[in-house]
Amino acid sequence: MYEKLEQLISEGDYKEALYEFQEEYQNIGLRSDEDASRLCVLEASIWEALGDGIAEFEAIAKGMSFDQTNYELFYMLGLYYQNFNIDKAYLCYEMALFYCDVDSDREVIASTLQELKKDTRVRVRCVSVMVLSYNDLELLKMCIDSVERSLPKESLEIVVVDNASTEEGVREFLRERADSADYSFKLIENSENMGFPVGCNQGADCCNEDNDIFFLNNDAVLTTNALFWLRMGLYENRNVGACSSLSNSASLQEVAPSLLDEYAGQELDNLWHKKLGVTKSFEIFSKYAAVNTIPMYYPYIKRFRLTGFALLVSRDALKVVAPDNKVFDEIFSPGYFEDDDLGMRLATASFEQYLCTNSFIYHNGGSGFEGHNDAMERSRQTFIDKWGFDIWGFCLHWQEACDKIADLYAERKEPLKILDFSCNFGATGSYLKHMFPDVFVAGVCDNSFAAGIAKNIVDDVVYGNLNTSKLPWNDHSFDVVLFEREKVCKVRASQFVKTSGIIIDDREEERD
Repeated sequence: MYEKLEQLISEGDYKEALYEFQEEYQNIGLRSDEDASRLCVLEASIWEALGDGIAEFEAIAKGMSFDQTNYELFYMLGLYYQNFNIDKAYLCYEMALFYCDVDSDREVIASTLQELKKDTRVRVRCVSVMVLSYNDLELLKMCIDSVERSLPKESLEIVVVDNASTEEGVREFLRERADSADYSFKLIENSENMGFPVGCNQGADCCNEDNDIFFLNNDAVLTTNALFWLRMGLYENRNVGACSSLSNSASLQEVAPSLLDEYAGQELDNLWHKKLGVTKSFEIFSKYAAVNTIPMYYPYIKRFRLTGFALLVSRDALKVVAPDNKVFDEIFSPGYFEDDDLGMRLATASFEQYLCTNSFIYHNGGSGFEGHNDAMERSRQTFIDKWGFDIWGFCLHWQEACDKIADLYAERKEPLKILDFSCNFGATGSYLKHMFPDVFVAGVCDNSFAAGIAKNIVDDVVYGNLNTSKLPWNDHSFDVVLFEREKVCKVRASQFVKTSGIIIDDREEERD
């Protein structure tokens, strides 16, 4: 199949190759996923030869939507990245070798990797996957199996801390896996349930000190390439401290049930996975992930906290915020809000935190902590006592304002400049920057702490008196101004909006 197209490419007749590709592409819907992916490899080869990186990238992404394990696509993605992000190139070549089953091609890929390893610019670390285990044997098996399918064993370490599981077979399974593994698999067995923060810290202390650490719940199961795309996020730039995935069940990181309906063949509602069971639910979620786990130009949503069910943290960040390997503050034991606390520590240390929208991890969730029904409220108060504010008041974006900005964006069909007097920690700015990457968002905070968090998320931020401080932007220079009537007067907001712009407050929208 595709012999004529391959011949044209090998002869360097790329114009004719494009015509032939277009003919073949008309029937791509009739091809198997493997054959469709192969056609996209050939398309990417044409664009690479013609020097069109944008078309090449899009062809690779299209190919991965058909076959997520096509090693040629990973190799080509490595070539795409090599001259402007050598770390991401390294990760792509590593996965190309992981998936490759052709000996001659393996030699080429391995040689490429060996050359990169000599390059002092490459800073990619191996990964220690730290799994906190408590019961749920079948989910635990799925969890461990999914990790082993995610990375080459040379780059992988698994550290499991079992928190005194009472379910029959859990400890026996873990001991057998630790004994039989042909890679680094460490097992810590606690005689009592130490809770989430203490158990995770035990595991972190046992991880290879040179590795990044991926904290993973034992009821979380990785879809194909989920960990790869998290690592791509972590090495996007040197300021990234942590990354997490979208899920079916994770606070502020959930895929809306309505987006999964077509893969389920039925209308889903909240907690749908609890009603359908693990096997069926993971199958549905994996089908959705397979279509969306692809290269994207910027698949990241900047956050100031991420949910701890599946959290990849860079070793460089850990050296700053947890030099003693006390990654999670144990005052939050048995659990809850320790991930929010870590997020604040990372943010105040100026590390960026990414929610990766092309990485998907199934999470069964919802079991809580036995014998600690008040754990969430107690930990919430502990967080307030430690930081001086309730984080629940800062995590959500202003949906009504964002909807109005979306309407204006669609109407104008051009980038917008937005000034947010209600910036706080940047939740609204985070949403807007994800939905409309070319908008410019400036924030005004009423204190330096909030500004220090928001600067990791929005394009520009200042702090001071919301009504009287002199701001560094010209009058009437913003398309949209957001403000809350209780904190900012309308005259102040009007000072910065263009004559053709809009003011959005928490009571009304007014067009000037």
